[in-house]
Amino acid sequence: MITIYWHCLGMTEADETFVAGVLKELAQHLKEYPKDDPIKLAINIKALAGEPHLTKQIDEKINQLSNKKYTFSDCAAGIAGVLTHSARLFVYCSRDSNIAKAAKKQAPWAKWGATCGSFSAAYPLKDQLKSKFTIWHETVHLLLRRGDDLDECYNPYPPYEKKDGCNCDTCIMQYEPNEKWGGKLSLCDKIIGFLQDLSKNCGENKQG
Repeated sequence: MITIYWHCLGMTEADETFVAGVLKELAQHLKEYPKDDPIKLAINIKALAGEPHLTKQIDEKINQLSNKKYTFSDCAAGIAGVLTHSARLFVYCSRDSNIAKAAKKQAPWAKWGATCGSFSAAYPLKDQLKSKFTIWHETVHLLLRRGDDLDECYNPYPPYEKKDGCNCDTCIMQYEPNEKWGGKLSLCDKIIGFLQDLSKNCGENKQG
């Protein structure tokens, strides 16, 4: 089973409740979606605050981002070094945080969130529905941990149009939510396939 730790930095209690709820909703969907051939991915959503020792180690890595030479990728590598292989970290933080600044410096198009390896971050938006989209988008990246951008369903240059390989107009792996997206999980066949492969691999590792 994959564990996703969530961590809110500089956020309110309401933000924490929102993030935990959005992540748990995604985890439930990924067991049952799509109806005709469910992904059946088992995910454990946990508050990082519940593990003080790990929280201290993670915060030490994040705090190094105050050094401008320390990149978002450097931070991701440090975090991966203290997590187990099956664990990932999702952080919800201010757009003015060192995490957001480092992410946008490394990837200028990362206006709402970014992911590298086992580390993902998203920044709150005025529109909660768009915040939910961003959290789900980055969490799918976080689950897949791909380094080839095949799990991005938009072209990397403005106007960030949907890639030809994405066969779902409301797929959450596009750059921003389609106006028809109503807050429900929606993925193209390519991303569903990636997640089904991940689910199968997790099951095989458990049996082994």
